[in-house]
Amino acid sequence: MVRDPSTAAASPSATIQFEAADVTGTHTAVADVQRSLPASAVVDSLVKQMALPENVPYALRDDTTGAFLDDQQAIGDQMTDGHVTLTPKTHLG
Repeated sequence: MVRDPSTAAASPSATIQFEAADVTGTHTAVADVQRSLPASAVVDSLVKQMALPENVPYALRDDTTGAFLDDQQAIGDQMTDGHVTLTPKTHLG
């Protein structure tokens, strides 16, 4: 879980809770993170929590909407509680 210690006493609305899985579904995690965290920080934490290779770039896909989250934007601005998939970023060609 990713938590900002400066907001440890934050209200429940300051956090977002969701389930995450890798593309194979074999690695899963439950996250409770500050809504203001950039998606990239959440990705880094989930990769470590799921013991996935850290030398691979990943993206988060909101399973409700099918949209890929912007790494630089706050996660709380891009999704609501739910489920995301941690997807390796691939570039073909």
